Amino acid sequence: MGKIVAIGGGKYDNGEIMNIARHIVSLSGKENPSVVFLPTAGMDNTDGDEPIEHAFRECGCSSYETLLLTDESLSDEKIHSTITGADVIYAGGGNLKFLMDTWKRTGVDRYVREAFDNGTVLSGLSSGAMCWFKEGYDDCGEEHAFIFIDCVGILPYCNCPHFESKSWQRFKKAIKTRSISGIACENGAAIVYDDGKYYPIHGNEGGRVFLFDSENKFKKRRLTKRRCEKMKL
Repeated sequence: MGKIVAIGGGKYDNGEIMNIARHIVSLSGKENPSVVFLPTAGMDNTDGDEPIEHAFRECGCSSYETLLLTDESLSDEKIHSTITGADVIYAGGGNLKFLMDTWKRTGVDRYVREAFDNGTVLSGLSSGAMCWFKEGYDDCGEEHAFIFIDCVGILPYCNCPHFESKSWQRFKKAIKTRSISGIACENGAAIVYDDGKYYPIHGNEGGRVFLFDSENKFKKRRLTKRRCEKMKL
């Protein structure tokens, strides 16, 4: 199976999460891996996304392709071959509902699972992190209301990014309405799934990751890299 790196938030242009990018590349096991960038959550507007490509190029990635799924001229064969042929897939932030609606319409929700099963590293930031979980908690409802969105479902938890923000900390109460555990990541932090275990990783400005365990009344517990947790998919 592949590996997953889900980043709570942060910036590439100031180097804040550069070491997380390096970790994503290292997990591919390739010296010069290929990257496919999916800016779907941003409605395929790539203005300002140049630092993401620069970061992966700096990490030694041999190729970097942006796949715009709103392009109606793309064939299903092209979408499938691009997704399943990548060593690393990176999904950008934005509107999680738009991302999932588009992925379901184009079959990408199935193709990323296929890629994962064949060893591709799945990664992303904010909505591009939540999408790999069973559910995501995003402010993409009416008038930016927070709602739960059904996602690809590889990781069996509900994910919340930007958890250093007061508004996103509503997740502490909201997760108690769900039947599954939650994982919340602050900006500058990520949760990594690798070989049946998961652990946090941090950028150069810190950032924390928390587990809200449904089997322990959703009590909040900070995750540390010193203690890798087992995750059964």
